[in-house]
Amino acid sequence: MRLAWPLAAFAVVALAAYAPRPTPAPSVAAVRADSTEWVNLLILPDSLTRDELIGTMRSFSDALGVRCTHCHVRTDGEMDFPSDANPHKEIARGMMRLTWQINREILPAIDGLHSGDQAEVTCYTCHRGATMPATSAPDPSAAPAPRHSHG
Repeated sequence: MRLAWPLAAFAVVALAAYAPRPTPAPSVAAVRADSTEWVNLLILPDSLTRDELIGTMRSFSDALGVRCTHCHVRTDGEMDFPSDANPHKEIARGMMRLTWQINREILPAIDGLHSGDQAEVTCYTCHRGATMPATSAPDPSAAPAPRHSHG
């Protein structure tokens, strides 16, 4: 139980690895040159292309093992991506902020951590394809027996 809070806090951070610096103010209705109008982007930059935004959303989906409707709502049979009606959307924003802070501030401040490759956390770091990240180590007795090669 002692590890539950730190691991939960770390999990909240994981999502932000894909988000550049949080924008100081909402970028509502920013019109793009490719005729894409972004509405209600509060964390992700409005400079993302359509393909970049879709790629980012797919990375979130893959890391948590969810579909779009986990964070977004469907209204009248259509996806309403700008809507904030689903509380998971705000949770995702918080996780993006936390992961961003870990990657941009906390990890670089750890002496000796970097040896060539920069350490980074992502959504997958904690979630591993599940909506709720594990907060304790797996039971070793439940793990499959290691395979031994003979020969």
